[in-house]
Amino acid sequence: MWYWIVMVLLVAGCAALLGGTFANIKRNKAEAAGVRRGRSRRRYDNDDDDDEEEDDYEPPRRRNAQRRPAKAQEPAPQPRQKKRRQWKIILEDLDTWEKYSFVFYETVGIGRGRDGSMYEKYLPLPSDVRVSKMHCVIIHRGDKLYLKDEESRNGTFLNGRRVDRPIVIQKDDVIGVGETKLEVQRILRESE
Repeated sequence: MWYWIVMVLLVAGCAALLGGTFANIKRNKAEAAGVRRGRSRRRYDNDDDDDEEEDDYEPPRRRNAQRRPAKAQEPAPQPRQKKRRQWKIILEDLDTWEKYSFVFYETVGIGRGRDGSMYEKYLPLPSDVRVSKMHCVIIHRGDKLYLKDEESRNGTFLNGRRVDRPIVIQKDDVIGVGETKLEVQRILRESE
């Protein structure tokens, strides 16, 4: 009799442990996805340039931060709104001569998956099986565009060199994803 009671308790304990483990894994994946999205807001340095440059990035404000009451006789100063500038990038597939044009503010994702909703604009490459679902992303920071690998299986390359951290891209660069080579034809930025 005691044997069966102990066995039932062990099975119940194992089931509870497994359930907790699966819940933690799911929560960690959700946090990692959030961190991955948040990581794209960090400052990026040029691969060839080790000196630090000033960025336009401001950390997000806390939602629950306590605000000081404004003085009744003085109106609160209005923060100066920074104008968001659009970018336009034109990529050309060197094998098919197909051109892709994107007008965006923050990001252009490249991958094999059909759903690129996590990016502002998205270039699907479903025919290249060596491209990951979310392979890489072009990010706007400051007054430059950066290429960042999204932890793809086969890696992202810029002019034949593997991208292991965000790197500045410019006209005539060749982005290698899987078997696809995309040449940066033009980069245009909206003037102030």
